[in-house]
Amino acid sequence: MNRIDPIMVTVLRHGAVAGRAHVFRGTLDEPPSAQGIQQMEQTLARCPAAAFDTVATSPLKRCHEFAAVYAAQHSLPLQVLPPFGELAFGAWEGLTPDEASARHPAEYQAFRATHGEHAPPDGETLAQFRKRVARGWHQWLLQDAGTNRLLITHAGVMRALLMELFDYTPAQAFQIALPEAACLRISCLQGLPPFLLSIN
Repeated sequence: MNRIDPIMVTVLRHGAVAGRAHVFRGTLDEPPSAQGIQQMEQTLARCPAAAFDTVATSPLKRCHEFAAVYAAQHSLPLQVLPPFGELAFGAWEGLTPDEASARHPAEYQAFRATHGEHAPPDGETLAQFRKRVARGWHQWLLQDAGTNRLLITHAGVMRALLMELFDYTPAQAFQIALPEAACLRISCLQGLPPFLLSIN
């Protein structure tokens, strides 16, 4: 890797999922729907940088299945990176917010009020999640994996990156809309702070 060149990372959220809508999906391993695949294809077709050197993905099916096909179609190496899995919601996996609130009203109120600093029952805290994502990000950037990278992941990971790399507060990060197949573009030059090129 040429150290004078920035590493350009396109971070793509997965599209719609073939499962129950509007739930805490977290570690539930459901595949993308046909609509979700189309959403991701459409987003990548609009990306300014068309030629990626590598593809990395969350291990969860809603990211991994599309990433594997995309990498094969474009003859790109594929890395499956567990640190970029979604926040674990513990006892709330698969529940809607209303269902989680009904089962654990005090815990749910604390979770919402602190933007995840208070974890769901048996789930990850925001601090644990941010540490996991940040460690994975910095380890990945140190790899000799090219200067134009695609990462397919989750909205929670994207918000964690905004907090870790750009000092967004949790409240600020959770006020940013990251719809299905949303996209961040980040430029990283060794020795300098990262640069957020675009959101969505």
